[in-house]
Amino acid sequence: MLRKTNKRMRKTLLSSIIILVAYSAGAQCTPNQLYADSVYGVWPDTTENFMPGVVNTFYTDTLHLLVPTDAGLIDPAYAGFTIDSVAFDSVSNMPPGLSVICNSQTPAPCTYLPSQVGCGLIEGTPTTTGTYEMVLHVTAYTTLGFFVLPVPQEFGGYSISINANMGLADMGLGTLSNVRTVPNPANSILRVEFTLGRSSNGRVVLFNLVGEEVADQRFTGRQGLNTVPMNVEQLENGIYLYKVQAGGKTFTGRVVVDH
Repeated sequence: MLRKTNKRMRKTLLSSIIILVAYSAGAQCTPNQLYADSVYGVWPDTTENFMPGVVNTFYTDTLHLLVPTDAGLIDPAYAGFTIDSVAFDSVSNMPPGLSVICNSQTPAPCTYLPSQVGCGLIEGTPTTTGTYEMVLHVTAYTTLGFFVLPVPQEFGGYSISINANMGLADMGLGTLSNVRTVPNPANSILRVEFTLGRSSNGRVVLFNLVGEEVADQRFTGRQGLNTVPMNVEQLENGIYLYKVQAGGKTFTGRVVVDH
């Protein structure tokens, strides 16, 4: 089970890097250093996915990433190769009206470096309703000795749903939304982030894969972004389920503990 999840996370990493990249050099976002103690990762992943949007209403969502130095963490076939950088090529089937915007970490356009938290934006005003399954295209540049090898990658798994103008509450955004874990994999402290449409009491519960409760954290949430820290230092390495309950809504996701 752990092997399968890590494989999905490796695939998610390169998939998501594309999303960050850019057609506009003027985009501004601030990398969230809460992710800096991860080995690598992308937030949100394909399980959490991007927030839905409303037609003819301005949309923005931020994605953070941390690229590993070892290409073998992404694809075992490239074990022993060092990642020099990852460059965005294109994103297919974006919702009309939206564009991907990168904050490049080098003088080259749309390029991200290993071991540095990066961020990017998807922004614009969507014009057409529907669920858009996106295909993401990147090139990872790896080095072996004095040789630099471009490795093109193409991934699916991300989507954005654009809804009719029916109000935030009807979209599920009025209460609990944008749930993610930081970092994932977690080492000692796991932070569960989420957005509340209104103030609400709630709880975050952590379970092992046989359904046993291993941690329970109560909180008083405020409207907007919230962070609930949980100490996972005493937990064994492996996959856990976390459940966030607030505002009459429940979100369940997975997190990996890896000391």
